[in-house]
Amino acid sequence: MSVETAEVIGIDKAFKPSRSKLGVPLNLGAVKIRLASKQTGGSPRIERFAFPMFNFQQVPLVGEHIAVLKGPSSMTNPGTMASSYFYLGPISIHGNNHLNPMPGSMDIEKAGGGGLGLATSVGAAAAGKFRYKPGDNFKEKKDVLKIQPYEGDLIIEGRNRQSIRLGSSMIGNTMQYAKQAFYKGKQNSPITILANGHKKGGPAAVAKVGIGRLAKSFSTPTYGLEDPDTTDSIFIMSSDHKISMKLAKTSKKYGEGVEKLSVYLKPQIIASSDRIILNAKKDEILLIAKKDVKIVTKGWNSDMDKFFDTMLDFMEEVIKQNTELEKLHKEVGAVSQANATSIHPTGVGPSGPPTNAGSFIKSKGKATAGASKTKTIRTAITKLKNVIKKMKG
Repeated sequence: MSVETAEVIGIDKAFKPSRSKLGVPLNLGAVKIRLASKQTGGSPRIERFAFPMFNFQQVPLVGEHIAVLKGPSSMTNPGTMASSYFYLGPISIHGNNHLNPMPGSMDIEKAGGGGLGLATSVGAAAAGKFRYKPGDNFKEKKDVLKIQPYEGDLIIEGRNRQSIRLGSSMIGNTMQYAKQAFYKGKQNSPITILANGHKKGGPAAVAKVGIGRLAKSFSTPTYGLEDPDTTDSIFIMSSDHKISMKLAKTSKKYGEGVEKLSVYLKPQIIASSDRIILNAKKDEILLIAKKDVKIVTKGWNSDMDKFFDTMLDFMEEVIKQNTELEKLHKEVGAVSQANATSIHPTGVGPSGPPTNAGSFIKSKGKATAGASKTKTIRTAITKLKNVIKKMKG
């Protein structure tokens, strides 16, 4: 089983269920390729369909080159082995994760029989007499940079400034790297970074190839970096790393006992973006912390333990004062009742009810109403207190 190189000349059948001109069903992700045949001395003549070799896939763009090999076809019948082309790629001809085109190199008419045809690169129009278009929707960009690798890292990059880094920290001299990491930790301490929207950079490598001669003109490519201060959205899982990043401009304090990112040396997860939404479609969102949960805004910073403990103490005091106030209302009511019905001895016999008995009766009514309202408030506060107490672990 040998590996061959092929140029992608069509991708329109890759994105939906399709069939060949003969009505044969094509695997999802099918691309049309042009490749050189060993039977024709390497001349670029054969056009076929090729399918993704693995279940994870990156559909190449028109003009990019891919590695292909033959494997068993789904059209194989008992006793008869049919074969199909399967692809890996695209091949990083220009070392650019955004786009790596060299269209026309497998076109025998444009190549002049020599196999070294016309080529373009990121940001460059096709040389010669044909116009290059990588796809119907895909547009070339000049500001996509590969991110800086470090020794031992595994990096997966998309075409448009997004990446996954499975890396580690290193100690010692790191001056061989164009970009320095924003994290520092013990030797080989693992770190995983999911980033989307790296900072834009300058033009990537530019190449031009003319017919009959190889005349390359490259700008020196450089690396970018998933910097948490400039990347649109980033998710970091660290081990024992000091993380260098700026937090949002909120309150100057982040709660009592909170260590700064540049000081904290334990495993942590950091998510940073302009907006973060946690949406539990069926069940709860749980925020669980052994020590405390801090909530910080522009005007406030709160420690959940301290806040709820203070609330409980406040409610206990309000209930206590409320109870005393109810007693006072009742005492005022009792005094008003006694004054309204009081009879005093005189020289001519017992006196009648006081002339202002109505005022005393009215005072008693207010005192009774006040006692009832006070009790209602206390009952409500007691219920709230009990709810908060149940929250306490």
